[in-house]
Amino acid sequence: MNPSLISSSLPVNINLIRQFEHHYADYRLYPLMEYFDHAYDAFAYTSWLNDHNTRYFRKSLSLHIHIPLRGAVCQFNQILFQENDDIEKYLHYLIREIELQAHLFEDDIRVEQIYFEGGAINILSSEQLSGVIDAIERKFSVINEKELYIEIDTQLATPYSMCQLKSAGFNCAMMGDNAFDQVTPQSVHHLQPEDRMVPAIRDAQDAGFKTIRVELIYGLPNQRLENFLFTLNNIIAANPHQIRLLNYLYFLTKLKPQKKDLQEGWPAEEAGFEMLTVAMGYLADAGYVHIGMNLFASRHDQLVAAQRQGRLYYGLQGYSINPDCTRVAVGVSAIGSIGPVLYQNFCNLQSYYDKLERNALPIMHAHEMSADDLIRRSVMQALICHSVLSYESVETFFSIEFRQYFAPELSDLRVYEQAGLLTLKDEEIVVTPMGQSWVGNICQVFDRYLRTSRQQNKDYPIQP
Repeated sequence: MNPSLISSSLPVNINLIRQFEHHYADYRLYPLMEYFDHAYDAFAYTSWLNDHNTRYFRKSLSLHIHIPLRGAVCQFNQILFQENDDIEKYLHYLIREIELQAHLFEDDIRVEQIYFEGGAINILSSEQLSGVIDAIERKFSVINEKELYIEIDTQLATPYSMCQLKSAGFNCAMMGDNAFDQVTPQSVHHLQPEDRMVPAIRDAQDAGFKTIRVELIYGLPNQRLENFLFTLNNIIAANPHQIRLLNYLYFLTKLKPQKKDLQEGWPAEEAGFEMLTVAMGYLADAGYVHIGMNLFASRHDQLVAAQRQGRLYYGLQGYSINPDCTRVAVGVSAIGSIGPVLYQNFCNLQSYYDKLERNALPIMHAHEMSADDLIRRSVMQALICHSVLSYESVETFFSIEFRQYFAPELSDLRVYEQAGLLTLKDEEIVVTPMGQSWVGNICQVFDRYLRTSRQQNKDYPIQP
């Protein structure tokens, strides 16, 4: 396969890449954690919940259980589980946190989704996984038809382990390499478990998982286009429900201490974007629908139907058919959202344990979104979910005059319109097909915190 022949007709606009750069912020979280308030602790969180009737929220919850990897770097704090006793200790405190959170909600609020994030499959036995699920079902009202997600490291997946997970109740799998948070120069070449990805998909299908999402990284050091496409085509042939393309530079921004060590062998920015553009064509030809943010779903997937019907949401868990307003997250470094409140637990294990030892939720910092935060988040979500933003819909819901409220932003968007990434109409903003690959950049225009920072540094707006 000759990559020069493949890429010769692709609309890879080098000038666009150089003009705007290609940002990978996906705005699952707005505002970002750097703007959270350390004074907003567990007491403030529980006080807010006690002051607001929880029936105000949806009659369902999504529980996110974070299990750190063995030896993983969590926000640059080392998490080490060297012995099984360390794992049992973590689970002891995790279950205590589950109990504390459960006390804050009305008995009739149901759990419809449970999501095990991180290294659950890496370090927990099937008995330990079942123990956590049992603890949740004892304390929360969990529906029988719940969605039970688990992140799967394909290097560890076997037909037997998939059947075990299915027997434990798991029915949704997200597959990738769970080594994202422990990247080192020595381990970078193990990020793409090509020899296990397709067999793991087949094993999950045989076990009866109803949703299988694959995450495929592009832009790895020394990665060549033809090798990337070979892997992608094999994955497409396996027919998972969803495929998400992730740029390695996105993960690298979380690993600043190692950035210098990992630069050698990177593909150029243009080459990485070319990989993405070629892959998008391959996926479209195979019948996958681009939901947005480089996530592709088979045409019969529930996300495709939700997007078509205008009921697609985007938040901390990515694209979902469930509003991202009731995410109860437990575990070290876990991030949750309840109504307008965003919170993150301590990233340090000892701090996490100390708080729970005193029967306090281990919340490190939080943020209660202002009216402006909510308006801007809704704008970003509309662009990310539907590529169209109706001024009237925002004005009706928030009682603002859109053109007046966002006058500076609309002015800045002219640069993107001139570049062919969006169209500014009298009553709406429409992101073009080419602009869908730049929607992160477009959303940055509406980021008030980033705007303020750039204005202070006198480098905003972006000039053509």
